[in-house]
Amino acid sequence: MRVAKKQNGFTLLEVLIAFTMLAVIFATTMEIIAGSARNTRKASDNTMVALYAQSKLDELGLLEKLEEGSSDGDFDDNTSWSLDVVPFDVPYEGDVNQDFSVVELMEVTLVVTTQRGGRQRHTEFKTLRAITPDFSQRRK
Repeated sequence: MRVAKKQNGFTLLEVLIAFTMLAVIFATTMEIIAGSARNTRKASDNTMVALYAQSKLDELGLLEKLEEGSSDGDFDDNTSWSLDVVPFDVPYEGDVNQDFSVVELMEVTLVVTTQRGGRQRHTEFKTLRAITPDFSQRRK
């Protein structure tokens, strides 16, 4: 009597299913990595814009006199800025006349424009700055 030996191994169907599962897992992993790289690049760009804006706003009142008007310039070849400074009127509903104040509020609007891959992106920053008014000019 002969006893048939049982063969150990995988069938073709099992190999194909394992290969398909491996391919799906690999494709999903690659998509996650690509998405992560895109998000890292966007975060880097956003951080750079915020740093440029911070440096420009820090210059106001220190290196440049804060006064009403507009100006613009470039940070680098792909990044430019425009700045608008206008007086800010504080709404007041009281009975006292508010013609005189020891500080004057100025609304500062900074727009940072970046150019990347043929697309422009505008990021706007707004803040209020207090300045001491020049009373010598008001008396004239």
